[in-house]
Amino acid sequence: MEQKIKTYGRSELAQLYFPKLLQKSAWQKFKSWLTINPALRSLADLPRRTFTPAEVQLIYTQLGEP
Repeated sequence: MEQKIKTYGRSELAQLYFPKLLQKSAWQKFKSWLTINPALRSLADLPRRTFTPAEVQLIYTQLGEP
């Protein structure tokens, strides 16, 4: 199923990738994925709690859709 490109809360997006994990655990695991990917590393430590549609598109390009 193709995911919609829109603004996502970081935990909301993380739970799309890790639906069986609790919200906090899903974000921690997703953040570790962002950190090890050079193209996404800067997204791991953003001060805001959302990803813009452009950032979501970049994540989908690098990691594949959830």
